[in-house]
Amino acid sequence: MKTFAMSVAGSLAAIALAGGAAAEDAAMTADEARAAVEAQNERFMEFFAADDAEGLASLYTEGGRLVPPDAPDMVGAEAITAYWTGALGVIDKVELVTDEAIPVGDGYITERAHVTLYGADGTAMGGGKAVLLWALEDGEWKMHWDAWNNGPVE
Repeated sequence: MKTFAMSVAGSLAAIALAGGAAAEDAAMTADEARAAVEAQNERFMEFFAADDAEGLASLYTEGGRLVPPDAPDMVGAEAITAYWTGALGVIDKVELVTDEAIPVGDGYITERAHVTLYGADGTAMGGGKAVLLWALEDGEWKMHWDAWNNGPVE
């Protein structure tokens, strides 16, 4: 019984500490989270317009994971650079619109967005919805998970 009581006490202490951490995490507002990811999305669109696959890959964490539809996951800078190198040969411009950004813990933001892809003639050639997990790495917000679908932009 004493072991059970100590286990419960330890669990309650952990919950209390987690609650304290959550209160600190709440310091970032949804507006601040949105501003952070929109700034990085602007950089993404600039790198894309400049055909800079390495620049695009620099926006992902060291262990960043690109999860494209109907393709294997791309993990790490080398794989992500290779993926974007191929995409840059087909897609001329990308437009990212943040629908929602929510701080979800110390150093993390989740984003829900819409993506529109444009060909060289300026016409929309596709798009879809995206869900991302951003992580604060070395003082910079970077994509840790980047997943999207192919489908209509609603």
